[in-house]
Amino acid sequence: MTRVLIFLIAVVMVVGGGGWFVLMKTAPGQDFVLSRAVAAMVPAADAPVDGIRVFVCGSAAPLPTVGRAQACLAVLTPSHFFIVDAGPGSANTISLGALPGERLDGLLLTHFHSDHIAEIPTVNLISWVAGRQGPLKLYGPPGVQRIADGFNEAFALDNGYRTAHHGADFMPIEFGRLEAVERPVESRLEFGDLTVTSFKVDHAPIEPAVGYRFDYKGRSVVITGDTVVTDRLRTVVDKADLLFSDALSLPIVKTIEGAAAASGQKRVAKILFDIQDYHASVADVAELTRTSEVGMTALYHLVPGPRNALMENIFKREFADNMILTRDRMWFTLPAGSDDVLID
Repeated sequence: MTRVLIFLIAVVMVVGGGGWFVLMKTAPGQDFVLSRAVAAMVPAADAPVDGIRVFVCGSAAPLPTVGRAQACLAVLTPSHFFIVDAGPGSANTISLGALPGERLDGLLLTHFHSDHIAEIPTVNLISWVAGRQGPLKLYGPPGVQRIADGFNEAFALDNGYRTAHHGADFMPIEFGRLEAVERPVESRLEFGDLTVTSFKVDHAPIEPAVGYRFDYKGRSVVITGDTVVTDRLRTVVDKADLLFSDALSLPIVKTIEGAAAASGQKRVAKILFDIQDYHASVADVAELTRTSEVGMTALYHLVPGPRNALMENIFKREFADNMILTRDRMWFTLPAGSDDVLID
């Protein structure tokens, strides 16, 4: 979008007021500006990176937050591409990020809360439209088959419409389905140089719930999903290059809870009270970061998503030096053979 703005400013400076009228108020002028703006919006192909790249598709929890989708992270290596969870709004962020949907290997689910699964059908669709050569594999702990079956049935008519519209050669209907791959809570998958390890997390009373660790050519990324800090998490995270952790700001949530109770919104107050003990607090994640020798901790699934600089500063009160808040469409790059974590 910055490139588009620069282009438009340059047009204004060159042509002046009269030219501005021609460009913006006449059909030929509008078509000229549109063609140049669209060309500027098309992302250039990224140079191949031998390492792990992580794209933030959604950095918020269900509490309403402008400009943030809900839980979703994309993990890419030169040969593989996985998405972890698909919260509401994340498919739009994935599309804006121009991720290579045609080579999506699978969607990994941490658990089955709506803010982690609601966007599965749209992620499936955009990958199918992009040219994925087969059903979308839906990896997860026990229960994932039920999720796949439910979405397949709910979207069976829609899939049929799309195949009828675009043709079976272009969008084979069998490629539009979800294929469940149920895995034990503690398990490991090997994809060439990439290893994906599933591990148990504590999101009680939600069972099962897992996190994932990705290892590729000496680089490592851990994604917690929703959890509190546990001994198992400490073991998995220790000396990892990059940790993505959910995080709840107790000062903010308690303040909102108090305001809700004072205004008579008892149901809202109860929900805000109930969530305080099944997400890791910022303080607990900071303590984990300081004691685990993790290279960097990036907070996502922010409870609540910060709406302004004040809320961001409250989140950061107890940060360790190597902690950051994420935002949607952030890129993290971990080149092989390096200790660097590059952020765009």
